[in-house]
Parts: sequence; structure tokens; C-alpha cells
Amino acid sequence: MAARRSRSVIEGNTVRRLQPQEEPRRSGRPRRREYRQAEKNSVQYVNIVYTFFLVVAACLLMWSCVNYLQLQAETTSRVKNISSLESELEELRTENDDYYTRIMSNVDLEYIREVATEELGMVYADSSQVILYDSGTDDYVRQNGEIPSE
Repeated sequence: MAARRSRSVIEGNTVRRLQPQEEPRRSGRPRRREYRQAEKNSVQYVNIVYTFFLVVAACLLMWSCVNYLQLQAETTSRVKNISSLESELEELRTENDDYYTRIMSNVDLEYIREVATEELGMVYADSSQVILYDSGTDDYVRQNGEIPSE
């Protein structure tokens, strides 16, 4: 027991620092070098694949941008073309309305009635000659068959 006490006795007013035990070095350095070389080769391969991927992605991005700009330019030109056609249509409608007004102002309906009744012998229709039916639309009526003689 005396031997134990002598080992556990601390002399002085501070505690001694314990020295960490050194681990024995392994003789694996050549393996580490081989591992590092293999790692460098795989990293270089990954870098080549990654670079190729980035180049392909950049090419696709550029193609998409160019295609988008072409479509936008085409859309702009079509909008301008539609605008010019709409203005031309409006001018034609105005011109057509002017011609129609001019023609209708030159037509004398009273003269037409006189010529039709006196010179051509036309008469107004009797109520028995008029047949009414519902067509569903107000545009016009097209006769596809004989009118019934009820």
C-alpha cells in the first residue's frame, strides 16, 4: 500500500498535466498516396463530366433564349400587321358606308313605285298571298322548296 500511496501523492500546489499517449504510427503511407492519386483521377473525371454538363446546359440555355427572342420578334411583327389590317378594314368600312349613303340618297323610291305600278303593271300583295313563319334568324330567308298553297 505504501507503493500505491507514493504514486498517488501529488507534490506541489498544482496538478500535473497528463501527457497524452502517442499512438504508434502505421506504415500505411504508400496506401494513402495511392488513395490520393486515385481520388485525384476520379476528381478529374468528375470535373470533365461536370464541365461537359455545364457546356450542354449553357448551349441549351442560349438556344432557348435565341428561340424566345425570335418568337417575340415574330409576335411583334404579327401584332403590327394585324393593327395595319384593322386600320385598313376600318377605312374600307367607312368608305363602304359613305358609298351606301350616297347611293341611298340618289335612289328615289317614289319613282320606282310609279314605274313598277304604272308601266310594269305590278300590284301590292293581298293578305291571302302573304305567308308568315318563324325562321329563327333575322338575317335572310332562303327558299329551298315550293311554297304550300293552303
